[in-house]
Amino acid sequence: MKKNARKRARYHHGDLREALLRSVERIVKKRGVAFVSLREVARDARVSHSAPAHHFGNKAGLLTAFAAQGFARMVAVVDAEVARTSPRTAADTLEAMGRGYVRFALENPEQFGVMFRSEMLDVTSSEFAAAADRAYGLLATMVKRCVEGSDADAEVTTAAAWSVAHGLATLWNGGRLRVRSTERDPERLAARVLHAFVDGVVRGAR
Repeated sequence: MKKNARKRARYHHGDLREALLRSVERIVKKRGVAFVSLREVARDARVSHSAPAHHFGNKAGLLTAFAAQGFARMVAVVDAEVARTSPRTAADTLEAMGRGYVRFALENPEQFGVMFRSEMLDVTSSEFAAAADRAYGLLATMVKRCVEGSDADAEVTTAAAWSVAHGLATLWNGGRLRVRSTERDPERLAARVLHAFVDGVVRGAR
């Protein structure tokens, strides 16, 4: 039996799906999202050309599943940062969530970028919608806790908090902030920026 055939035989349904997503990640990292295709993913995973189509349908399906996986991973990093720092207040928790968000983006710039390329994704996918909504829901719920009893608008504050973390990560990953900042450690910069935002906008509203 040939090596590729033996490898195909070892895959179970869930294992194959994860292997295909790992191949998407490798291709995006090495060559860019434009080079992702059903054929290239199958070649990288060393499976039959029909396997990616069976699991994901088309390129949009592949990238949508990759993006949904990214949101799940991001939530795990955010949860880990909150658990690691044991914040005492809702505002402290919001800062920790922001740090986790930025850390995920810095460590996974390619996947982070795909997660927000709506024109490449099937945003009607239930898997994608559930993963994205869960991530947003965690932020919105925490902001609501932070501003409860104040005059602050929870929806506006949520949008502002998301914009600060996402904007910082995007600017750093794109290199524009990196060349203009005297702070060379992006996570330390993120911690300072997020603290300034939460201190001024969230704690200041109390």
